[in-house]
Amino acid sequence: MSFRKYYFAFKAYSDIYSPEYKKRLEELEPHLLSFMTKKGRVLDLACGVGGFSFLLEDYGFEVVGVDVDEIMLQKANKYKEERHSSVVFIKADARSLPFEENSFDYVLFIGDNVVHFTPSELNQVFKEIWRVLSKEGLFLLHFTDLREMLPMLRSSRVVGEKYWINKILVDKEEKFVILEYQSPDDYFRVKFNIWGKTAIELLAKLYFVQIRSLKIGEYSYFQVYKPKK
Repeated sequence: MSFRKYYFAFKAYSDIYSPEYKKRLEELEPHLLSFMTKKGRVLDLACGVGGFSFLLEDYGFEVVGVDVDEIMLQKANKYKEERHSSVVFIKADARSLPFEENSFDYVLFIGDNVVHFTPSELNQVFKEIWRVLSKEGLFLLHFTDLREMLPMLRSSRVVGEKYWINKILVDKEEKFVILEYQSPDDYFRVKFNIWGKTAIELLAKLYFVQIRSLKIGEYSYFQVYKPKK
């Protein structure tokens, strides 16, 4: 029940040259740049294979990418070599970051990363983001409201290019959902923690003040926060 299998099964997360990944970049690029108006140091948290790190480097930002998955970082570093990039990629847990306080002007947490974490874990992630973020900095968050999306998942079988959702298992308290992905010759399961917009905003409110919330897809939100002082 591995997220690694999930991310490498879909090019939108694992191949920065694919149309699917480029679509993700193009969707969020104008929103990021509209708030990141001053150049500075960026933490791309849960950076995966580094597409957004490279995007912001191209615009003149100093970028550090962090992820817990070594295989994803190996691929990010391969792309780094191909691009002659200066992005620094570090293996670290988002709940315990290896940086000093006030180290970054911006922290990005984008690409539905919240589904990796239980409430207590995400609380620790937000606390760490607050700690390493400059008190004049911005926290940029992107996520899919999985709670809002559940009825659609339950009423249909979402089909992709190669994999489709074959089975949906939701716990009684709707704290998590297990999705079984099927292809003609393979299948795997992934456990997602169920997060909705309201719960995320309540948790973020402990450490941040929301500046903007934009709905940029049927279930997708882009939010900008400044840290509480």
